[in-house]
Amino acid sequence: MMKKRFLLLLVFALMAFTAIHSQERMVSGTITDANDGSAIPGVNILVQGTSRGTITDVDGNYQIKVNSGEVLVFSFIGYKIQEIPVGDQRTLDVEMAADYQLVDEVVVVGYGTMKRSDLTGSVTSVKQADLQASVSTSIDQALQGRAAGVQVTKTSGQPGGGVSVRIRGSSSIGGTNEPLYVIDGIPVSGNATGLNMGFDWAGGGNGQSTANVLSTINPNDIVSVEILKDASATAIYGSRAANGVVLISTRRGEAGKAKVEYNGYVGLQEMPKMLDVLNLREYAEYSNELSAENNLSPNPLFADPSILGEGTNWQEEIFELAVMHNHDLSVSGGNEKSTYALSIGYMDQEGIVIGSGFDRLSSRINAESKTFDWLTIGGNMSLGQTNETITLNDDDRGVVSLALIQRPEIPVKLPDGSWGG
Repeated sequence: MMKKRFLLLLVFALMAFTAIHSQERMVSGTITDANDGSAIPGVNILVQGTSRGTITDVDGNYQIKVNSGEVLVFSFIGYKIQEIPVGDQRTLDVEMAADYQLVDEVVVVGYGTMKRSDLTGSVTSVKQADLQASVSTSIDQALQGRAAGVQVTKTSGQPGGGVSVRIRGSSSIGGTNEPLYVIDGIPVSGNATGLNMGFDWAGGGNGQSTANVLSTINPNDIVSVEILKDASATAIYGSRAANGVVLISTRRGEAGKAKVEYNGYVGLQEMPKMLDVLNLREYAEYSNELSAENNLSPNPLFADPSILGEGTNWQEEIFELAVMHNHDLSVSGGNEKSTYALSIGYMDQEGIVIGSGFDRLSSRINAESKTFDWLTIGGNMSLGQTNETITLNDDDRGVVSLALIQRPEIPVKLPDGSWGG
């Protein structure tokens, strides 16, 4: 009885072993290009989940041992990966389609659609988290201190004022030294435009100010910034890129549920330190000394400086505690074929100089739809409106300069209510 049981178990084991090995067989075939039908040598063929694999010969032929139900993975550089389950067939020919996405990534590198815009040149990248780490009214202000080799200098102290960006230093005598800005593939000039405000201070000439074109763009809409520094930028954009290129990519929609985001802040601005100036008593003493040294008649108002008060500190009169607040609302989403991103933002910045201020209302729509496998249609639209109230002139007779040289005996207002100076 024991021998019969042992023989019976041995028969079942042999039958199971034979059944398993009867499923393993040799599968062969030819790998060709789906476009022109040419054979593709060197294609990697791997049984998914195992270490068994092979490659095609010079004629695109291959053969490999597989079991029913296993999956063969076909991969080759420049072609889409294919995963094909094996059934009862012993011949499996495969047509591989070119991966045009890889081709697009190579072609559009210089135009800023990739995160690493120009891999052959000197590139500096600034990500969204770095841009949002500070409070700034424009993208060029946000770059300050965050891009190696890029000098960012504010050319005006007014809210929303112009900023000078130097990537290669100053190389032009008569022309501009500002870089070329490319926002989602659209070139935009970053030059600050001079505005003659028509102010006249006692015949001292017109005050000048500058307006920043980039201040109309909401920094919260920007996802990444790539800065092209060397000559490879000129090969793409020509002479406009002689001073470097700043590639800006804005927010895009992603497939999935609609995402609603709000970002806002409220801040206070103040003058961190004022310059030391003479008060009225000190100024009276100094005036009397000058009169004595030059044999001039002293000012009768300064006969006894000890009885005088502090006088008017014009710095304290023109500077104030200013409020700044910003609000951004965005909606994004889509599916595998269509994506969208909509944002609207409002920013209001009071200037620390009384009467100055800047506010911006901006909106942006980015939409993209894959109509066919070979055709994608998209559009970007942005609207921006800025309102600047300028009291801070940039010349040597501006408000700040006048506050430093105005005499302390002049009051802000006279007893009758009229202005003192």
